[in-house]
Amino acid sequence: MPLLSRPLRAFVTVAEDLHFGRAAKRLHITQPPLSQLIRQFEHELGATLFTRTTRNVQLTPAGKAMLERARRLTAEADAALVAVQRVARGEAGSLTLGFTHSTVYGVLPRTLGAWRSRYPGVTLDLKQLTSDLLLEGVRSGRIDVALARVSPEMADPDLQVALIAREPMLLVMPAGHELAALDAVPVRSLHGLPFLHYAPQGSRYFHELVEGIFAAAAVRPTITHMSILPTLLALVEAGMGLALAPAAAVPKHGGPLVSRPLAGAGATALATLCCVSRRDNGNPALAGFMQVLHDQPAAAAVPATQASARRRARRPA
Repeated sequence: MPLLSRPLRAFVTVAEDLHFGRAAKRLHITQPPLSQLIRQFEHELGATLFTRTTRNVQLTPAGKAMLERARRLTAEADAALVAVQRVARGEAGSLTLGFTHSTVYGVLPRTLGAWRSRYPGVTLDLKQLTSDLLLEGVRSGRIDVALARVSPEMADPDLQVALIAREPMLLVMPAGHELAALDAVPVRSLHGLPFLHYAPQGSRYFHELVEGIFAAAAVRPTITHMSILPTLLALVEAGMGLALAPAAAVPKHGGPLVSRPLAGAGATALATLCCVSRRDNGNPALAGFMQVLHDQPAAAAVPATQASARRRARRPA
């Protein structure tokens, strides 16, 4: 449906053809209604736009002045219509995406790569925050969609929470640690060992998850430091203790750190990653992002034993 008045568009068409019959065909109307539209337009302007004879049609000086401006108006209106329709289809506009640091190791780069190739016209505003702050941003409308670690008690009825993946929590340690000799480490083996934990203020989800793993096994390591995931991995490499990390975040091919799955931890050692948005979010770009995210391989498929080569052995005495 074109913008601007029918008389203005009719005037431009007649001015370009200088023939009412041909112009009427282009406009898919008959000649009498077209002549009426032009007379109406001239009456509104208070100026004669065409000189008409039985043999030809010519623009008056007023008509020539009007044509230049009318062409600009119709071009801008057509461009505006295209732009608005692209935004309505989710092909343009903007989307604010929040994410936690633990998503940068797999889900986020895969999704962003696919998103940019499929929706190059949408501006993406990225926000890296803790899961608690991401949920607050989604609730307030400052963030359209977030990739966050969400436990049931952290969500609320206003939020749409979709599970993206489940991944095992792996024990991360220096390559020379005695527990690296095991294919899988019993949780009870961690009792009393130096351990680097997640800070409840900055990593509430992981803090509660790890606390649940320890509580289920009735063990208590010696907590030496609390921080967020990137810092914990750096401190493990420095030999300050062990840590638990989601599978996607741990080293995959050797290096100073190795990882092992936990033996006997079961479902308590599975971390979930969710996509969170407001149920009433009306941003058309959101549906496209959700489809791109849905099309990505599930991070849950990352095998826990992929971290590094294992040697079958018992824990050294």
